[in-house]
Amino acid sequence: MRLPFLHKPVVKKITGDALGIERHKADTVINSLLRELPELVAAAVVDVKSSKTLAAYTAQVSFDPYKLSIRNAELIRQTQKNLTSPWLAGQQLNDLVVILDEQLHCLRTTANGQWLCYVAVHLADTNMAMVRDVMRRAAN
Repeated sequence: MRLPFLHKPVVKKITGDALGIERHKADTVINSLLRELPELVAAAVVDVKSSKTLAAYTAQVSFDPYKLSIRNAELIRQTQKNLTSPWLAGQQLNDLVVILDEQLHCLRTTANGQWLCYVAVHLADTNMAMVRDVMRRAAN
């Protein structure tokens, strides 16, 4: 059982709450991201429906992908809900990109829409096109 107030992110190690084949698939996604974006700050694979973090990685103690995963899953759910509007009928959410002063955060849903892949990188280390391409390949 994971108690949030006792949780301190493990640095440079893949952690997660999933087990079995689900965990293996989530770890594979994280490892794929790490191979292509070794300088990333954080990454996570999250079940959108339950907000459960299946696998997560962080390179900085101050960066907690577990807390962000819950918020990001809610953001994806709300955005998907907005896509039910008549003028957006038939459209699917692929990814969301948030650009901050020093960081780029990319959220991408898997092909079936059940999982969310999340990555945070420093803007000085990479660019948006590269991150989106890596995320596209890792999420499929």
